[in-house]
Amino acid sequence: MSDVPPGAFGRLLPFLARPVLGERPLRRLTPWTWFGWLSLLLVLGFLGGRFDDLLVHWFGWRIAPDTFQAYLLAHPSFSAAAIVLVAPVLEELAYRAFLSTAPPAVFVGLAFFLCYSFLGIRLNIEHPQALDTVRHYFAPFWALLPAGLLSLLLYAYARDAVLGFFRRHGAWVFWIACILFAVEHAEVYSNTLTWWAFVLVLPQFLVGVGLAYIRIAFGLRWSIATHLAYDGLIVSASWAYLSTARGTLPREVVGLVLTFLVLVTLVYGLAVSWRILRNR
Repeated sequence: MSDVPPGAFGRLLPFLARPVLGERPLRRLTPWTWFGWLSLLLVLGFLGGRFDDLLVHWFGWRIAPDTFQAYLLAHPSFSAAAIVLVAPVLEELAYRAFLSTAPPAVFVGLAFFLCYSFLGIRLNIEHPQALDTVRHYFAPFWALLPAGLLSLLLYAYARDAVLGFFRRHGAWVFWIACILFAVEHAEVYSNTLTWWAFVLVLPQFLVGVGLAYIRIAFGLRWSIATHLAYDGLIVSASWAYLSTARGTLPREVVGLVLTFLVLVTLVYGLAVSWRILRNR
């Protein structure tokens, strides 16, 4: 960690106190520092998940065992792999691209946001079977065409008003984007539209806040890379473990390797958390 720039993580809490959008990334990011941010998000996701476990235990909420995400983690396939590779990119374009005051980023991001909002509403209301969701995940993206047209009309007739809103109310835009990203994942926990599913999206909210900061501070490409790595690590670890037979040496070896990698990442993530709290 010696090559991590001083204060690389200490700017997070001051920024969250007063989020501001800008046209360009605030600073550059090195690969080692990027790994620190990834580790921090994994820690936040882990802690949020453990808090969810407590809530589920205390209140007796029943998480559906056949949700889309549960199916994705337990059933490796080319379709599932395509979703794991593409979905993080689409989500970053939908919920983080417009966290800017640069016109191309704002209006392209709004087009993807409108499209993904349609997809999220559809999944949370219709609750299709997990297998159908995997097979036809990209079908609803026909909505990108009318969403793009609406965004183009906004650019043509209300460009200054939209950009002015983003400049004046950047904090509202930032936090609303984080909340909507979390809400879109409510279907992870329930196959019906239950209110407590929106409470259990705390891990997604925390990770979304981190990704939003990375997007603003370092650029969209780094938030995409972080999101891809985050989802890829979780899914590939699940697939690697489940692909080996129970009680065999390969599964034991895979389990030990995954445990070691998780511990290293969590330790580094906790170190990053300490730096953030120490420099607040």
